[in-house]
Amino acid sequence: MNLIDFTVDWIKGELFEAKLILTFGIITILAGFIFWKEGSTLNAKALFIPLLVAGTIYSAIGSGMLYSNTKRMRDFPKNYQKNKSVFANLEKKRVDDFQYGYKVSKIVATLFFAITLIIFWTTKNPVQMGIGIGLTYFALAGLVIDYFSGERADVYYSAILKSLRS
Repeated sequence: MNLIDFTVDWIKGELFEAKLILTFGIITILAGFIFWKEGSTLNAKALFIPLLVAGTIYSAIGSGMLYSNTKRMRDFPKNYQKNKSVFANLEKKRVDDFQYGYKVSKIVATLFFAITLIIFWTTKNPVQMGIGIGLTYFALAGLVIDYFSGERADVYYSAILKSLRS
């Protein structure tokens, strides 16, 4: 397989992930409205804002990924054909530049989980507990997304390095 084949596979994976993230965001927003409208307790109603915020963030991330990766799918094959070596070096730098994000998401998730535990241990305030649930929901979804994204990035990065050696 040529590097461009790995690149196209990686972009297809990113596009699939973007659609999942966008769908997840929309469903989360809808769930927030359902809790707000149909919830009969303070705790149920308190989930509205946290779910709305988490859903909006994930919808924005998914939309951005769809836009940028659709553009990449169009541009990358042309760039690869122009100069394979330059393309490989640019891709290596681009992948190097976003690898730190996987560590950041684990740190953020850990902090969000800890904050949620502190909230649940120290208060029974429905709004604060709703925020805690929203933080945990956001963190867990981010970990799931990055779990698969990181694996694809590792495979792609290996293909880039192999391409640069040959």
